[in-house]
Amino acid sequence: MKKLIFSCLILFIGYNINAQQYQDYIGSGHTVGVKVTTSNNYQSANGFNSINGTGLMPDQKSASRFLAHATLGADFETINNVSQIGFSQWLDNQFNQGNYGFLEHLDETLTVAAYNQHIADGLIPDDFGTYGFFRYVWWESIMKGNDLLRDRVSLALSEIFVISAKSDLFDYAEGIVHFHETLYDNAFGNFRDLLFDVTMHPAMGFYLSHMNNPKANPTLNRFPDENYAREVMQLFSIGLYELNNNGTRKKDANGNFIPTYDNLDIQEFAKIFTGLSGDNWSRHAWDAGAINWGPYNFGEGIWGTDLTKPMKMYEGWHQTGSKSLLRGKIVPAGQSGMKDVNDAIDNLFNHPNVGPFIGRLLIQRLVKSNPSPEYIDRVATAFNNNGNGVRGDMKAVIRAILMDSEARDCSWKEVDHHGMLKEPIVRYTHLLRAFNAYNNFGRFYNNAWFFREEQAQEQHPMESPSVFNFFLPDYQPRGRITNAGRFAPEFQIFNSSTSLNYINVAHNAAIWTYAFNDYTEWMPNHENIQDSERTRINIADEINLITEPPKDNPSLLSQELDELLDRLDIILTHGNLSDGSRAIIKNGLMELGASWADAETVTRYAIYYVMISPDYAILK
Repeated sequence: MKKLIFSCLILFIGYNINAQQYQDYIGSGHTVGVKVTTSNNYQSANGFNSINGTGLMPDQKSASRFLAHATLGADFETINNVSQIGFSQWLDNQFNQGNYGFLEHLDETLTVAAYNQHIADGLIPDDFGTYGFFRYVWWESIMKGNDLLRDRVSLALSEIFVISAKSDLFDYAEGIVHFHETLYDNAFGNFRDLLFDVTMHPAMGFYLSHMNNPKANPTLNRFPDENYAREVMQLFSIGLYELNNNGTRKKDANGNFIPTYDNLDIQEFAKIFTGLSGDNWSRHAWDAGAINWGPYNFGEGIWGTDLTKPMKMYEGWHQTGSKSLLRGKIVPAGQSGMKDVNDAIDNLFNHPNVGPFIGRLLIQRLVKSNPSPEYIDRVATAFNNNGNGVRGDMKAVIRAILMDSEARDCSWKEVDHHGMLKEPIVRYTHLLRAFNAYNNFGRFYNNAWFFREEQAQEQHPMESPSVFNFFLPDYQPRGRITNAGRFAPEFQIFNSSTSLNYINVAHNAAIWTYAFNDYTEWMPNHENIQDSERTRINIADEINLITEPPKDNPSLLSQELDELLDRLDIILTHGNLSDGSRAIIKNGLMELGASWADAETVTRYAIYYVMISPDYAILK
């Protein structure tokens, strides 16, 4: 068994990308130059025309692979259903899903927690002091919802439009929950609305300091804060350099890359984002205190602010005068502050960089780390025009990403640089959803990830260490990936600690049966709940494939293991379980079955071994 774990770990850590070169891409934080070539061998077929749900129908393995790109995990029944109805029909169905009330679930969670004395008075608890409650609401939504695609896209968006509880927002669960709900609600809408709503959200305003951002007063040596003005361009819309529609950088007459903006542009945009503050007092503000405080004013602290409503413009604090924006756009003097904001959002939204820049980031989060220029071009084209003259249609962008030939054509799996390392959180949600994790407690309060896995894996949604996310889109680990001029973002949090800790995370979930720790400080005397109430994965169908006891018939066990591994290949590795990994796993399971393990133990170790294989970690 130790030999098997070591072999799987070596295979897992040994993932690499070959030394083939191709054109460079642009993204936030990019500093490493790479060789540029004009030759490539990328395919350019439109995937929507080749696999559209009405022509070629997917089999279970291709359906599983599709769902690995489009969801945070799918069970066998979902995979089988998609193989029958086709990808396009499933997308249509999912575009009509999504009605999860995050704030309502937060209130319910706080009430169940009986978090403070206000409950005794029949009041909702104060928002202040609710650190970690976003986690509970997020896990509830992931485990109980049927909006699989929206959840996946929302996670991707949260890693582009970043706010983080690892900041002074840590004790304001309502603001974090509502910001996530904003991403969730806009996931299938228009990018212009998404960019505007993100800009106006008080949690973002607080995180990137354009909430309570006053107009200039040179006498006091006070000037508009430039933080959001910079990040909305660098990270949320257009990136650092002018791009062709295929994501490659444009060059000037001297062969130099062309910056999309400079410091003067940042200063001009900073003037736009002045005068914004909260709309009103929080619903959690004490009634008597709110009366004593009077009307909400510009400059009030976040602790008393309603974090569920867009910020409001306070004209007296807004920078007047004209502003010079990008590509020659002049915002005239004399118009309202909100007209300034809308003009600036339109200026960014209509910049030709947005399609390739945002398209490439979404491809990286859903499908692969190194999309070809042709792939980016097709996605950017869908962003520019959904076919009906609409720019920024997120449904069209998502469909273009997931249905493209570079995502769906199995021949791409043979290309060395194709694919991506799964994020730790996606590996874990995949396991839980694949095997329909359940408990008798009725809720998914996941303190296991709270106290152990999050630290061990360095990731939980909405808790990145900075606005640059958990990993940069252009991160290049040392060695062959860097030498090849390619990128592997998720490897930024894949290190000697997290790689080994992942083995323990998988072992705890698959072998010890406790998918969640289910410990909660809300229980009387801070006690663990009863063992029978713990969250477990449901593997009854898999256990039934192994005859009890396994050791009585090695020949039969060998046949049954083949059937079990075939099923796990569909559920967990999407048809990518290699012959080498399969042989290692089967040999280890044969040894277990021939000695002491019963059918359930053999099955659990089969799941565990697959989970720590490179074929599970790397999505091809």
